Amino acid sequence: MNYETVDLKIKQQCAYITLNRPERLNSFDMKLGKELHQVLKNISTNDEIKVVILKGTGKGFCGGGDVKEMNKAKNKPQFLRELTKAIHKCVLEMRYMEKPIIAAVNGAAFGAGFSLMLACDIIIADKKAKFGTAFIGIGLAPGCGTQLLSKLIGYQKACEFILTSKIFTAEEAEKLGIINKAVSSNNIEKEIETYIEIFQNFPSIAVGKAKMLINRSLDNSIEQHLELESITAAFTAGTNDFSEGVKAFVEKRKPKFTGK
Repeated sequence: MNYETVDLKIKQQCAYITLNRPERLNSFDMKLGKELHQVLKNISTNDEIKVVILKGTGKGFCGGGDVKEMNKAKNKPQFLRELTKAIHKCVLEMRYMEKPIIAAVNGAAFGAGFSLMLACDIIIADKKAKFGTAFIGIGLAPGCGTQLLSKLIGYQKACEFILTSKIFTAEEAEKLGIINKAVSSNNIEKEIETYIEIFQNFPSIAVGKAKMLINRSLDNSIEQHLELESITAAFTAGTNDFSEGVKAFVEKRKPKFTGK
């Protein structure tokens, strides 16, 4: 299927999703929101795909919501309600998808684009990339991202970045634990390839269930979560990959996982 605002390529069990509105810094309009959600939904049910890479075309990752579209909207409250819901669908699909999603952040990630980045599981960014929540700067309450950021860096730091619309660097983001690594632009692909190789060879069912557990741990009580861990471990113990993993361990060799 062809998309106007998103480019999708699948190669060697890896899905490469590229936001493709470079003339608007890949900012969200309704079409991008709907097309990205459709792509993510299709990928989530494709058992052949082990890892997802999300990146942006041109000079940036994603500039957030399309402010020009907001300005043109006759009914601005209704437009923002619909746009934020479209973005939320993408975020939820990303967090619920039982596949690792790696953000390759080549430049600016602001507002909803910053939130989209936070919804990824591993984030590799260009050292020159800039981040910011951006909403307050245009007189808008944040339409997404406040929960993800608060859980990452704590209440006071989240207030500092969100309430003041502070712009910060990739290196600052790395120190705060917002991103995994800040690297030079010519090393982003090399760093991403390292992770791709790991997930291509890892047991995809166990990786997916581990991602689910990490996400659920953010809200579960300890009793709920221990029970969920026990149920999930028992489920993965029924897979071919577990049988291969323990057999390889006993035989002192590298396992050959098949994703089954």
